[in-house]
Amino acid sequence: MPVIRQFFHSYLTIIDRYFMREFTLNLLAVTAVLWLIFVATRFARYLAQAAVGNLPSDVIFTLLGYSSLGALPVLLPMSAFLGVMLALSRMSSDNELMVISACGISSRRVIRNVLLFAGTVSLIIATLSLFIVPDVLSNRNTLEQKSKLSADTAGLIAGSFKESRDGNWTFYSEGLSEDNLNMVEVFIEIHREPKPLVFRSSRGRFEIDAETNNKYLVLEDGYRYEGKAGQQDYTITRFETHSILVETGEKEQLAEYLKSLPSSLLWQRGTTRDLAELQWRISAAVMTLILCVMALTFANNGPRTGRFAGFLPAILIYIIYSNLLGVTRAWVTKGVMAPWVGLVWVHLVMILLLIVMLNRQKIHFYWLQLRPNRGAV
Repeated sequence: MPVIRQFFHSYLTIIDRYFMREFTLNLLAVTAVLWLIFVATRFARYLAQAAVGNLPSDVIFTLLGYSSLGALPVLLPMSAFLGVMLALSRMSSDNELMVISACGISSRRVIRNVLLFAGTVSLIIATLSLFIVPDVLSNRNTLEQKSKLSADTAGLIAGSFKESRDGNWTFYSEGLSEDNLNMVEVFIEIHREPKPLVFRSSRGRFEIDAETNNKYLVLEDGYRYEGKAGQQDYTITRFETHSILVETGEKEQLAEYLKSLPSSLLWQRGTTRDLAELQWRISAAVMTLILCVMALTFANNGPRTGRFAGFLPAILIYIIYSNLLGVTRAWVTKGVMAPWVGLVWVHLVMILLLIVMLNRQKIHFYWLQLRPNRGAV
């Protein structure tokens, strides 16, 4: 802390430190509110899963910690945008910006402070989204998968039969191992026509494919009986290992898997899906920088306007910006748009809009000068 304080006092003036303090305090306040909303929503989801027996209750808070940290790259861009908006709107409504301008401090100084703040937050977001958060989400997915497998296995009562949800399977296990992850002396009957299937094995366990999130029941050292007893096509097959697909992974689970992959691996594989995910991580930092500078145009309102007058168009811009990024990401993933175009065009459009908004007075003055000439012609 003394090093940081010495840096600020050495390279930033009093007015610059004042801007940084206002931006930072508002950023922390908005982040805290958004983070609490996210934590409450995710906590309710985990409680619902634990209530139906799909998730052990002792891992809820650990998963909640992983999820809350993984959500920071999503929350920080909006927090920084609203933080700059709140700080500059208050300073504008209290005539502080007018006083600062009257003291000889130009608007470029304000823009420089906004860029310094936005650049710092963008570096933090880039570090989180590219290096820290993928590892955190990987740990969360691993813990969640193990917890769900433990819950699935613990739901099999030793020495009793249990049917699947659709009624097509009948399970039986003589007992469980000490870690409650492996079943002993497994019997499975799959009701299908015209040839029913029966499996008998000495050991069994559930596994989840890390890439597809498909859930498999892996049987070891057993026999497979196919057909009806007494018929000529009745077959008996001995196996060492046999995998049975229990549940197909959903698209949301595949998206969570991509979020947990390291950025270097995404770049090495180079598929359209991987490049779309990598560009999405970088876009969070670029989006923060553009939105914070754009907040200048919404916060500096006229004298008889309220402090929150510019928040409605600002939120609309944020919604349009984020939705365009999401749609473009889907296009790149499906191969509709080339990866080299990717999310770049969205940022270029927003930069062009930012330039127009920053120079709208000059554009309006130039437009007024052209109108008499047009009338004369």
